[in-house]
Amino acid sequence: MKLVKITFALLFMASFALTSCSPNSVADEDNLYDNTQGVEKSKIQMPSAG
Repeated sequence: MKLVKITFALLFMASFALTSCSPNSVADEDNLYDNTQGVEKSKIQMPSAG
C-alpha cells in the first residue's frame, strides 16, 4: 500500500511539472488566426435564387 501511495505521489508531481511548462496563455496561440483585414464584399459570389 505504501508503494501505491508513493507511485501516485510521483505521478501527481510529474503531471504538475509537465503542465506548468505550457504557454502563458491561449491568446498567444490565437494571434496566428487573428484576421484584422476583414473580407471584401465585392469578392463574395452570391448564388442565384432557384
